[in-house]
Amino acid sequence: MARPKSVLKKLEVDVALKSHNCQHNSHHRINLGSKRLKVTVERTSEHFCIECALKIIDSDISKLNALRKELTNSL
Repeated sequence: MARPKSVLKKLEVDVALKSHNCQHNSHHRINLGSKRLKVTVERTSEHFCIECALKIIDSDISKLNALRKELTNSL
């Protein structure tokens, strides 16, 4: 049997090796040694601060739950 595919992009939590701004909000600073969300799309990586990452994750969970509900209600 084929392995189920994932609709999620390549995501991981890593540690910033230098200080830089969050990709989502340039007013949020990611400091050296801080945790951040790393999203890899093709060969490019985007980094998000914890505050923005949690908002993105919560929003996506809501969207996935809505899709799941729509799919199961149609059976």
